[in-house]
This record gives sequence, structure tokens and C-alpha cells, in this order.
Amino acid sequence: MARSRADAPGVANFRASRTPGDPIRDNAYMTRLMAVLLALCVILLGLLLVAVAAGAGRAGPLPHPDHAPMLVGIDGGELGAPTWAAYVAGIAMLGTMWVTMLIGFREGHWIRRAVNAWMVGYVLLFVVLMWSFDAYAAGDTTIVLGFTAPTSLLVYGLTLAPWIPLLAITWAFENAYFGPREQARFDEIVDTGGGEG
Repeated sequence: MARSRADAPGVANFRASRTPGDPIRDNAYMTRLMAVLLALCVILLGLLLVAVAAGAGRAGPLPHPDHAPMLVGIDGGELGAPTWAAYVAGIAMLGTMWVTMLIGFREGHWIRRAVNAWMVGYVLLFVVLMWSFDAYAAGDTTIVLGFTAPTSLLVYGLTLAPWIPLLAITWAFENAYFGPREQARFDEIVDTGGGEG
């Protein structure tokens, strides 16, 4: 007698683990992530439209007070946008990166917590970078590892740090996205539409 995929232990355990008719919790989680991503995109689009309308970002850099060949900052009178707008735009862009990295991860997998912890640190690093830019624009030039402080944070911090989650996600990709529960769900769907295995 042919055995259906529905008789597989994985499918039986999957069916027993949820109430009939209830949506899979990961679907609700995914919906929330998409809603957050949409909100962040709307914020970025709104800031872009305001910046274009106000003519922001058209000023040129100024010579550094102590190192004339270097250019620093811009003329605030011609910026056309408050400093907080740069912080909001930066945080919103980091938020889109945060959300897109979480999309698709299985519920309860350690990679979710790892990405969240890493992103908290990355946002703090961004805030430190913005603070160092303010200090540099005010004439406080500090050399760190061969570069000025803001450049060092960009080169050794914000540029290299994304390799940490990239390597972790690559290593855990298969299990993080498609584990035993998803395999059981897939088998159930195939069985429902395809008959006996």
C-alpha cells in the first residue's frame, strides 16, 4: 500500500503543533516586518521630497581651518535642512537594512537575536560617526589609525562591520530559512495538491 507524504512523522508533528485554521505565526511576524519596512520607505521618500523642494544639499565644502588642502563641512546657511534630518535619514536607512536582514528567518532561530544585537551596535556606531563628523567640522582633528576620526570610523567600522552578519547569515542560511518545520509544511502542501507520494 502506497504511503502518503501526509503519513510522514514530520507532517504529523507539524499538524499536531498548531490549531487547525490558525495562521502560522511566522506569517504575522512577516506582515509586521513588511509594515515597518513600508513605514521606513515612506519616511525616506518624504525626506527626499522635502529636501528637493527646499534645495538642500547644494552647498559646497569649506577649507579646514588648520589643514587648508582638506575640505570640511558645508556652509550651514546654504544647507537648507536641519542637522536632525540627516540623523533621521541615516537611522531610517539603517532601519531598512535591519528589517530586510530579518525577513525570512524562522521563528526562534538564533540568527534573529544575533542580527538584532549586531544592528543595535551598528546604530550606535552610526551615532558615534555623526558625532565625530560634528567634532571634525568644528575643527577638532584627531588622527586614528592613519585617518581622521570620521574616516577611520567609516573605513574600519561601518564598512567592515557588515561582514559579521553577512558571514553569519551565509553560514546559517539553509537552516535559518528552511528548517524541519518548513519542510513539513512544504510536504503537507505538496500532499494536499498532489495526492499520494
